[in-house]
Amino acid sequence: MPRHVSEHNNRSHATGRAIFVIISPRFARHMLYWLEWILGFLYLLLGPVTWGFFTFGMFKGRGRMMLLSRPPMELPKDPPRVTILIPAKDEGERIRDCINSALAQDYPDFDVIAIDDRSTDRTGVIMDEIAAANPKLRVNHVKEGTLPVGWTGKCNALHTSVNQASGSWLLFVDSDVVLQRDVLRATIATAVERRFDLVSLLPALEGHTFWENLVVPLAGCAVSTMYLVAFTNSPEMPKTAFANGQYLAIRRDVYDAIGGHQAVRDRFCEDVEMARILKARGFRPRISWGADFAAVRMYSSLSSIFRGWGRNFFAGSLGRPWRILAAIAFLIFCSFSAYIALGWGIYRNIHPVSFVKGWLWITTSVAHLVIMTGALAIMYSWSKNRRAYALLFPLGGAMLLGIFCRSLWMCITGRVEWRGTRYTHRMDPMLAQSVTTAKGN
Repeated sequence: MPRHVSEHNNRSHATGRAIFVIISPRFARHMLYWLEWILGFLYLLLGPVTWGFFTFGMFKGRGRMMLLSRPPMELPKDPPRVTILIPAKDEGERIRDCINSALAQDYPDFDVIAIDDRSTDRTGVIMDEIAAANPKLRVNHVKEGTLPVGWTGKCNALHTSVNQASGSWLLFVDSDVVLQRDVLRATIATAVERRFDLVSLLPALEGHTFWENLVVPLAGCAVSTMYLVAFTNSPEMPKTAFANGQYLAIRRDVYDAIGGHQAVRDRFCEDVEMARILKARGFRPRISWGADFAAVRMYSSLSSIFRGWGRNFFAGSLGRPWRILAAIAFLIFCSFSAYIALGWGIYRNIHPVSFVKGWLWITTSVAHLVIMTGALAIMYSWSKNRRAYALLFPLGGAMLLGIFCRSLWMCITGRVEWRGTRYTHRMDPMLAQSVTTAKGN
């Protein structure tokens, strides 16, 4: 046999032996053993360690947002006049509690403008009834068919009414919010004393049904995390800002300087965008914990929760999917992974591959569940809901995942329907800059 043929055969046999070694059952078991250790280490980081940092961040963030106190700070000798503006569409009898709580403020100098935004029920009639008995209240009626193209209903309602406001401070309050008597006093006293240009509150989340109490606080927590809400109060992060239109107080001169609601007219979360514009231009917006000063019942059914929060996540991300995708990844890899790891640990205990069996998986997953459930219980308590709902996170988290998927679909289609109005416009990222430039000219 020629020498080169013999050498070729020898190399072939050597390669075959090498392949046999690589794919041998012993080597495969060894690789799977180390792969499981690597996966276990990654799970430790993504699960209990991540939730440990998350819990620490919850407390730090809440500490940053504790701006209002009781008793509140002293008002200046000549407190600024405040105009409270309340837009409403098809709220029915619920609007009565909101307006009455606004009229009951113990602040010395304020008035209220209620705006009936194209309602088809008795909302406008109820407003007129209250106004007839209280001179502090004026009512504006926005007629059907008057919504300009490219405007959201709420922005248009406030824009058309703000010119009637006489206050040097404006307070925008959503129609599903009920205020405590001292909230306006506490807000303005804090804003004047600390020279804030905008103060927005996070109210208590009121719920009357199982789904409200389970899902709404979870969604609120997701918003706070996705948009780094607490860092609104950090001057070191000029691009991070958040405001909550359920309760938003702003200096009138600052409101006019940024172009008012015209600068955010196509935004479904105009409150967040307004705070971003203010902070980027050197003003001082602030967000405060307000669960002891106001309460809101956002939605009354599971379907309205899906529609409302789906819109909120879509709008807060300006129609871009990246924050929503990151939130989905957090739910799957950092939260639901606890139950997968626990199940795998039980399986490994029955079918061990090493002396530790599945106890490392079980111990790590139990620690994960304890930290995560404890953090969720605290979150529910802070929002004025029962801590026991934290035990139902597999169900609540699944609902939240469904809401995120709805938001992603909105990002794809660009279609939003809210309060009987269907919107198909895309949000213009340069809108605020063009409006303020035009005002400057």
